[in-house]
Amino acid sequence: MGRFDFVIKNANIITMDGDLSRKRWLAVEGDKVAALGDGESPGEAAEIIDVGGKTVLPGLTDSHAHATMTGIGMRGLDFTGYTTVADVLDKLREYCGKLDDDRQPVFALNLPAAEMLKDNRVPTRAELDEVTGEHPTMLVLWTVHGGVLNSAAIPLAKLGPGMEYVEKDGYFNDDKTSFHVIGNLFGVMSSEEYKQIYLEIAEVCASRGITTLHALDGMMVKDDKDTEALKDILDDLPIELVPYTQTFDYEKIYGYGFKQIGGCLSIDGSPGQFTAAYSVPYPALPGTRGFLTYTDAELYGFVTEASKRGMQCAFHAIGDRAVDQIIYIYQQVDREIGIRHLRHRIEHFSLPTERHMEMAAEMDIIASSQPAIGNMLDNKGGCVFANWSPPEAAPNHEKTRRLIEAGITVLGGSDSPVTPMDSLFGLDACINAYNPDRRMSLDDALRIYIVNPAYAEHKEDVKGSLESGKQADLVIIDKDPYQETGLIDRSAITVEATYKKGKCVYTNVKQ
Repeated sequence: MGRFDFVIKNANIITMDGDLSRKRWLAVEGDKVAALGDGESPGEAAEIIDVGGKTVLPGLTDSHAHATMTGIGMRGLDFTGYTTVADVLDKLREYCGKLDDDRQPVFALNLPAAEMLKDNRVPTRAELDEVTGEHPTMLVLWTVHGGVLNSAAIPLAKLGPGMEYVEKDGYFNDDKTSFHVIGNLFGVMSSEEYKQIYLEIAEVCASRGITTLHALDGMMVKDDKDTEALKDILDDLPIELVPYTQTFDYEKIYGYGFKQIGGCLSIDGSPGQFTAAYSVPYPALPGTRGFLTYTDAELYGFVTEASKRGMQCAFHAIGDRAVDQIIYIYQQVDREIGIRHLRHRIEHFSLPTERHMEMAAEMDIIASSQPAIGNMLDNKGGCVFANWSPPEAAPNHEKTRRLIEAGITVLGGSDSPVTPMDSLFGLDACINAYNPDRRMSLDDALRIYIVNPAYAEHKEDVKGSLESGKQADLVIIDKDPYQETGLIDRSAITVEATYKKGKCVYTNVKQ
């Protein structure tokens, strides 16, 4: 038996340590990196892996993904890129026609919003009925803050007071109704199905070099059935899933032993449905400036009690009014009991003011950003943010680089299923953004997908870089991203192998 379990040699190892140093070999013993070096690699190992000059990075992290929704989308329909109602209906007709069970539920994700379709509207309940028959059918908008139901799905939605409007044409768009409807429809799936979905998601992540996924689940499945299922299989997954359960029930989550809570608990809605809370009216809909979901008192009580239990909180806040509300709540609770050590998060943090960014940096509030969304909505087709924000503010919307320059700890996530659950895709959006003003250095891009997520988890001493004594989470890719002048997503770079805690959880080598 050798001194080490295995040694990777002849490698371009980008360690992501404080000096961004590079090494030529790396030795693993058990679940940890045992040694690294530049010269001749040690031969005392049970296995020697010669990677022929390929690049080794620490494992990637997707810091904001809705895992179960992504898994449901992978199993069903995804309408990304569709441009007409007719095309959507044709695909639904074809899909339903192939199902053996006439009453099998049909779920579809990433339905473009009305203004993104040439018809300037989404399909109606009656149109869905014509092509779906008895299949309870729900089409979820790309924002995940709305959708459309057919008639067979409406009884399963269990509409409550104030939600009766959905029966008219099947369309729903306010957050309270959306999360209620989506939760009830996804709730028809069994716990065993959710366990299988998590396994499938973990395997997909491993194939993309992702060794840690921050899973923002619960809320979108009635009674948090998905999180209940995840709790039972966390240790059986090939990668690490960190649950950010979207619930106010801190006692339940604390009882699970989870240290994070909140996820995308939505302080405001989505700009695409004019429900994100801005301080000025929407240019495209001057009659509204969006809505805040919770009172200050509700958020204050929750943050206080969760913080007392040592739990890290996270909230969805897109508009500047929403950011303002939660960051001042954080400040108030910090002054009363001290919470900076918990590293609370703000998801999206899309349009903060200069003061908001100063406060986040001062209090060590983590900004969870989605660079691929910024690139998707500010591209050669124009800046969609101009429909939601004044012209002078639109360029700053979802601008990750701005947060980094303000000295904030920033994370990179996909918001999957909104954009692909793929950190290489996110890295590419960081350095090759269509708008040059959104681009950042590859150093910074790698930090937000590797180093900073470990810090956000309070595990900076455990992972986030390849150093002796740290967890052996690593990915082998066929090219050095620093040497590429074009794309660095999976169309240009191949993931050769992924290791989690020293165990190979993915390889593209045929056995």
